[in-house]
Amino acid sequence: MANTATISKLNNILADANVMHTKLHNYHWNVKGMQFYGLHAKTEEFYGTFATIYDDVAERILQLGGKPLVTLKQILATARIKEDERTDFSANDVVKALMEDFKFFHGEFKSLSDGADAITTAYADEKVGMLEKEIWMLRSMLGE
Repeated sequence: MANTATISKLNNILADANVMHTKLHNYHWNVKGMQFYGLHAKTEEFYGTFATIYDDVAERILQLGGKPLVTLKQILATARIKEDERTDFSANDVVKALMEDFKFFHGEFKSLSDGADAITTAYADEKVGMLEKEIWMLRSMLGE
C-alpha cells in the first residue's frame, strides 16, 4: 500500500527540485564579477545534483505506487521554491540565494524522514548530510 503522505512530500520535493534546477542555470549563466569562474563551475555541479534529485525522487514515487508530477504546469503549481527572474547577479547574490534555498531543501528532506519507509528515510538522510555540508561551505564564503 502506498503511503500517500510520503508520496505527497516527494512530489513537493520533485517540483522544488525542478524549479531549483532551472534557477541554478540562471545563476550559472548570469553571475558576474571576480568569482564568476568558481561560481560558474559550482552552479554547474549543483544543477547536476538537482537533476539527479529530480530523477531519483520521481523514481521513488513510482516505487511507492504513486504518480510523479509530469508537466510544467503541475510543477509550477506545486513548487514552493520561487523562480528568480533577474538576469544579473553578483557572487554575493548567488551565494545568499543558494544558502536560503538549500536551507529550505534541508528542512524538506529532514521532514521527509518523519513517517517515511526505511528506504525513503535513508535517501532523505543522505540529502540532509549533503545539504548541511553545502550550507556550511556557502556560509563560509559569506564570511559567516
